[in-house]
Amino acid sequence: MESSLQSNKTCELHVHIGGCTHVQDMIRLGREIYQEVDWSPFQNAYEEAYAIRPDPVELFTDAVEGSPAAVDRLRQHYVYTPSDGPDFKRFSAKFQLLICLARHLRNLGRGEEIITAALDHHRVEGVRYVEYRAMDTRGASYDPQSFLDFHRRNANAIQHASSDDFVARYIISLPRWEPLFAYELVQQLLAESPELIDTIVGLDFCHVEEGHPPNSAKPLFDRVIADNLRYPERKLGLVYHVGESFYDKSLESAVRWCHEAASMGAQRLGHCIALGLRPEIAVARQTQAHEGELISERIDQINYDIVHAAGLRNYAVNVDEAALLAEKKLLLKSNPKSFVSRPYDSDRLREVKGRQDYTMAVISQIGTVLEICPTSNLCLGGVPNSDSHPIHRFLESEVNLVISADDPGIFDSTLTNEVDWVLDLSEMDEQKLAKRLGDPFRFRLGQARA
Repeated sequence: MESSLQSNKTCELHVHIGGCTHVQDMIRLGREIYQEVDWSPFQNAYEEAYAIRPDPVELFTDAVEGSPAAVDRLRQHYVYTPSDGPDFKRFSAKFQLLICLARHLRNLGRGEEIITAALDHHRVEGVRYVEYRAMDTRGASYDPQSFLDFHRRNANAIQHASSDDFVARYIISLPRWEPLFAYELVQQLLAESPELIDTIVGLDFCHVEEGHPPNSAKPLFDRVIADNLRYPERKLGLVYHVGESFYDKSLESAVRWCHEAASMGAQRLGHCIALGLRPEIAVARQTQAHEGELISERIDQINYDIVHAAGLRNYAVNVDEAALLAEKKLLLKSNPKSFVSRPYDSDRLREVKGRQDYTMAVISQIGTVLEICPTSNLCLGGVPNSDSHPIHRFLESEVNLVISADDPGIFDSTLTNEVDWVLDLSEMDEQKLAKRLGDPFRFRLGQARA
């Protein structure tokens, strides 16, 4: 008998190609070439993050022999677990193991093998629709032709893998620091390779979000939305990682970032931990967590509060416009890159919850979808335990939700595992959870093209 949650276990909307590579894939792909790979980026990053300099050649030499202990040693240097802590530097260091191998495979003209491994895993798992996303971490301006080749190769491999019973699509992740330049290259790619238009369905913003507020991407969003109206036959959807890592700002600003990304036109938001993590838990994760932020962020928050004063008051958030304007006047005299500190008390934490509820209500009306990646959130997002996971509040709300695996290889999970985890954690039975989530296929990108 088919599970009520079958559609949720067979439609994957938030997954990164590189992160789909499992340990056994790396052993198989690297078996004949691991001694030729330049592992120094991995070694340097790992040493900086963990104060240990591993020897990948030694790790692979032992692992290719198949010893469970040796494979486990390699796994410990790649798979990211909660014991690694919510540290993006550590995550990036472990990810470098795969990046070094993938780069060498590309140099050998075998770059598509990483993609093929991801596709094969999803077929075996029973996934029937998947939207892969990938980013050239060097950026677009570093080597524009390399940027084009990288995404063309990915899209070609994904297109060729699609069939009647397995549909794969591609989302290009743009560098947050140069989105318009990268977008111009995407348009060039579509013009040069029109056969890929059906496969390339959207744009994403991922990687480090600190220092890149959503409003910095507004010119790009406006441009894409305008181009979609002009060229509906190659309309590109917009998805956005936000509220995943936000120790650099106040909880109020982190919630605001989620609201801003949705208001700008993002169809789906990745993670949004800041929107559902209980405020008292969020501030307890680190000493003086979220008390300090840039003056520029505080000014943006003041402007936001004044614009949304009526809506916030409906959720028991006190907005004193006169006091905010007076504070803003003083802040404008200071360096916007300096910090302002504002400690939390019980009243302020209570109001943060009201802000979260207000934003969830607004994005529910907009129709924005939240992409929830449970294992990723527990390993990397600073969610301290299952009971604290934002999924509880998200399920209680009316916001649209999809469950995803994010990086199933590096987190050693599957989409089915993620959905089952939510079922086990929630107080709903299978039928009620299936009804609450609905069919994720309705949130896929690439719909309503001319």
